[in-house]
Amino acid sequence: MRLGFIGTGTIAAAIVEGLSKARVSSLEIVVSPRNATIAQVLEARFANVRAAKSNQAVLDATDLVVLAVRPQVAEEVLRGLRFRRGHQVVSLVAAWPIDRVRSMVAPATTVARAAPLPFVANLIGPTALYDAPKAVVELFDHLGSAMPVESEEAFDALMATTSIMGSYFELLHTVSTWLAGAGLSEGLGAQFASQIFYALGSTARCAPSSDFAALREEFSTKGGLNEQLAERLAAAGVFSAVHSGLDGVMERLRGSSTTFRSKHVTAP
Repeated sequence: MRLGFIGTGTIAAAIVEGLSKARVSSLEIVVSPRNATIAQVLEARFANVRAAKSNQAVLDATDLVVLAVRPQVAEEVLRGLRFRRGHQVVSLVAAWPIDRVRSMVAPATTVARAAPLPFVANLIGPTALYDAPKAVVELFDHLGSAMPVESEEAFDALMATTSIMGSYFELLHTVSTWLAGAGLSEGLGAQFASQIFYALGSTARCAPSSDFAALREEFSTKGGLNEQLAERLAAAGVFSAVHSGLDGVMERLRGSSTTFRSKHVTAP
């Protein structure tokens, strides 16, 4: 497989690193010079990676092309590039529906959307996929868990939830700084907090049921400390704010001027 990247930022670099760790056989990778520093680092680190002299040179040398550019500059970058009918295209361009991508990469017709996360560098985490052929699903399965969906609406919903990453780390920061204020060293507080979150994530992933409400009850003794904090957060509107915040992200992804509301609300 000859794999090319138009755009060489954080996510593109994470995919390249992950594929190297996964040791995908017979894979040649060509990266664009859009971020020359990252392109040169990747070329130096991995024997099967080379930096092209232009974005068009990436297209000319590859069969499967990943569009890894920001939506603000995607049209400018793609305009004037010559795609082949035989190209398979994977778009990482957030908020660009698949029909818009197709209009920019014609005459190529095999177009998929993907939402890989930085964790793919370490071969973990899910990648949402829409309209992806088998080869694309298999490629992202090497990087963690490929999760293809059957509608673009479902893809947008999965992509919306990836916006929680910054909030997750802010919550970790809040807990660790609270511990520092309680007299613990900054390093110990951060390590303790991160280990709790790691253990909780592992528990959720390994639980025989995906009923997170049941897990909440299991981990919240009646009248106990967990129940106390959850009730305090609920009273402050934290969980409702997460729900409405995801609605807002969904509106942005869909480029909609109308208000989006998820059908289900779970009260803590």
